[in-house]
Amino acid sequence: MAASPFDHYRTDVGRFFDDLSNDYTAAIERCFPKYREMLIALLDYLPADRQFSNILELGCGTGNLTILLRETYPDAALQVVDVSSESLQLCRERLTSRADVTFTTADFRQLDYSPNSFDLVISSIAIHHLPSPAKQTLFQSIYHWLSPDGVFTFADQCAGATPDLDERHLRLWQQHSAAAGATAEEWQMWMAHQTEHDHHDSLVSQLDWLRDADFATVDCTWRCWLWSVLQARKNSPGSGS
Repeated sequence: MAASPFDHYRTDVGRFFDDLSNDYTAAIERCFPKYREMLIALLDYLPADRQFSNILELGCGTGNLTILLRETYPDAALQVVDVSSESLQLCRERLTSRADVTFTTADFRQLDYSPNSFDLVISSIAIHHLPSPAKQTLFQSIYHWLSPDGVFTFADQCAGATPDLDERHLRLWQQHSAAAGATAEEWQMWMAHQTEHDHHDSLVSQLDWLRDADFATVDCTWRCWLWSVLQARKNSPGSGS
């Protein structure tokens, strides 16, 4: 069988998070002290009157957001996807209830779901691993996977509008990371991974790509330095924009 064009990405990024999986939560909380606040913001801005029943989580990692989703929507069917098999296994082990949870090891670019499969698609610190064209394609796919009135929200690293803003984001982030206990070695580990594997597109560009994908309501609901939470909603037929 011919190698997949995504094998290199899946191996390199997957291996990084395989190696980090047992220490991921402690490491990310040292390196990004507002990590928990960001996860809560993802859920706080979801429609309060909705009980989502079919949820897709892209990049579940070791399950920090997955656990919150299960607590918030206990009756929902969850599809969780990650490129790291070790992280996915830890996510599986940490869930006290695995009923109606499907675990998939995959690159996002390989996913193919039927239209109207989900009423919520959610992601945390994962989509930035895709280059710009792949992000745009993924946003378009998510629009079709969502049912009418469905919601797509994700937390991620978004570049500033200028190099100066980017530099300032990084400087402030590093200062707060050091204050939270991140060592110079840890910081260099994250920066090396970022240089090799991350693709930081600007917040403005990604909001535009969501609109281009035909989402009706698009906004940034939370931001701290380059870390951002974006939300996009799909209109029901005939509702207009």
